[in-house]
Formats: sequence, structure tokens, C-alpha cells
Amino acid sequence: MSYPILDSCAKDVPLPDAAPEALATSVLVGGCVLKPLELDASVLDGMDGALVQDFDVICTWDGSHGVLPPVRGVFLGDVLMRAQPDFEQRVDFKRMAVIAEGRGGYRALYSWGEIFNSPLGRGIVVAYAPGGAPLPDDKGHFVLFSRHDVATGPRYVQGLRRIDLVKVW
Repeated sequence: MSYPILDSCAKDVPLPDAAPEALATSVLVGGCVLKPLELDASVLDGMDGALVQDFDVICTWDGSHGVLPPVRGVFLGDVLMRAQPDFEQRVDFKRMAVIAEGRGGYRALYSWGEIFNSPLGRGIVVAYAPGGAPLPDDKGHFVLFSRHDVATGPRYVQGLRRIDLVKVW
């Protein structure tokens, strides 16, 4: 998928469209990667991860929206490295952003440096219910969040459907 905002990568390998929201049982990973992925719970189970039991969705204006039930989280950086980022130049990592898209077209943005070179990075996770069942309250099968944001709600992506690595200049 290309984003009209900047050069998304001359060598993009097209991904199939994400499944309709009600059927999205996998997460597509694409953009400037050499190996586009389709990840389901069984694939994520095979990756390093941790149980997250205390994620509180805190919005900027109106505080807590509640705590998620226990979920298994896989570091977003590990997901991106599995897809093999397509860096044409040694310094391309400085030009990369990650766009995570969920239900209803909701998007959150992360920089490469934030994921791999800041204390926030290890707390940015793709999460799902152990066993791959849908999360409660129509949150979908997968969510993405940053555990160390002050206000965790604005970048909390419910019904996560795709993750794209894009070159911003």
C-alpha cells in the first residue's frame, strides 16, 4: 500500500488488501520491506514476546478508558526486522516511519528512531489474546500500543490490520 504523503518506496511489493474488518485474523506487514508478511497468532506465538497484564488506555483529554485483559505482546521492532527493511543507503533508517492501521482506517505513526533508539521502543508492541481469540469489546484480534507513552490512547490501534514501513524523504 502506498501513502500519498511522501515517497513510500520505489521497490514496494504490493500486498493484498487487508481482509474486511470482521474477518481480519492476520496483520499485513509491508511498504519498504524485502519480505512482506502476513502474521497470524500462530506466527506471533513463535516470536519472542511477553505477557502484558496492565495496559491502561489513557486518553489525552478524558483520562483512563480502562485496562486491557492480559495480552501477549511482540516487540514491533522484531516484526519489522522479520520483514527485512529495504534500505537502499546505509542511512535510510533515519528516513523511515511506521504507519499502523486499524479498524475504521485509524492510524498511528512511529519513527524508526523511536522504535529502535529510545527507551520507548521496547514498549511498542503488537498484542493479541493468548490463543489468538478476538479481544473483548470488538477490539479485533490484534492491537498495537506503546506502553511507555504518557497518554497511551492516541496511538492505541484497535483491530490492527496492517503495518507499513515508509520512507519519508
